[in-house]
Amino acid sequence: MARRLILSQAELKYKKSLTDTKKGEPTVIRNLLTPLMMVVTLLFWANGCSDSPIEPGASENLNLEDEFGGYTASMENPGFGDPELVDEAASDTVYNDEILASPEVGTIISCPRTGYYHLRAVWGRLCYDSVVTEVTDWTGSLSVSCGVEVIRRVIRFEPGQDYIIRPRTDPKLIEWVSKTTVHNDGIAVDIFVPPIFDTTEVAKIDSLGDTSYVIVIDTSYSATVSFETGPYSRTFELEELRSLDTVVYLDDSNAVAFHSFELHRYPCQLGFLAGRWGFDENGEGRFRGVWWSKRPSFFDWYISGYLKGHFGKNDSGAKVFYGKWISRTGEFKGFLKGTYDHPHCQEVTNARMKHAHGWFAGKIFNANRIEIGVLKGRYRSAPWHKNGFFQGWWKLNCNAIESDPDDNKEGF
Repeated sequence: MARRLILSQAELKYKKSLTDTKKGEPTVIRNLLTPLMMVVTLLFWANGCSDSPIEPGASENLNLEDEFGGYTASMENPGFGDPELVDEAASDTVYNDEILASPEVGTIISCPRTGYYHLRAVWGRLCYDSVVTEVTDWTGSLSVSCGVEVIRRVIRFEPGQDYIIRPRTDPKLIEWVSKTTVHNDGIAVDIFVPPIFDTTEVAKIDSLGDTSYVIVIDTSYSATVSFETGPYSRTFELEELRSLDTVVYLDDSNAVAFHSFELHRYPCQLGFLAGRWGFDENGEGRFRGVWWSKRPSFFDWYISGYLKGHFGKNDSGAKVFYGKWISRTGEFKGFLKGTYDHPHCQEVTNARMKHAHGWFAGKIFNANRIEIGVLKGRYRSAPWHKNGFFQGWWKLNCNAIESDPDDNKEGF
């Protein structure tokens, strides 16, 4: 079955300079229970914000001209020695969803032709704001028109205040009670959608005028996913979940962020990264954040590392960023290198300046300076913001595997 790709408009004109793309995508037959899925990885962005300014990088001679900005492949302290970063990484809580005990759910999940997506939705203040006193009620639901939803994690749910409504009797529906003030709440959900297998009889007339009938089987996935709360609601087509990267700002400075991707049988590691994007006391661009991955147990997502970096204009006037990725224990994992951009002041109205955000995209290199993957995402921090946030994707190459179907994904 041929698959149609949807690319975002945000980075199209920069995409070619960052990574080669392929002109098509082979058919993907999903095998959800194969051991190859053990290496698929994930992260979500909202966990990396705090109320403190970003501090400059430590011992390395950081600059915007060297091949990797002055970073070295040296060992680091966990979280680069940033206790707030380590604390933020613990905001997700594993949720044991009772719906997995349902035979119906087990049948859908175990089918190798079932579509498999992971979605994270976060609502409230995207970065911690200690002065907020007004309570916002986000009680609501997430539903899929066809298939199964499995809750994997809850984000910053406060005991006694925020909770999933139980028992869950409908596998297509998740309901919750949630209230936020200074920060945010959210959920991380796996969505499984079976193919529809519709058949159509099509008449074909040959050159002799004889008529024959051909049976056409539609093996596509047809479903919508709806997020509904008092402050904000939205419905997504299933195709959008293949590479969803959306932040919606509300009038009261609350926001809702959606991030998702499609999972498949290829052992290409991919996931999310997120954290703080802003400026240090000297006005220099800095970012620090969390790198999420997945343990080899198919469903258990966890913090696998951290990243830090700096950004700015180099001597040629190009907007570039450089960074370093380390494991949870501080071991060097990769150099980060790419470009970024954001709306200029004259391109946004005064009302929008407060929420202006840009994009970044680049590549990952190992200690031998060999390219091993890519990363991309969005950030909120125009030059007038001291503290902001970033969120994005990362993906490692699949050089030892057959051609990677995801190389045409948005931004890669």
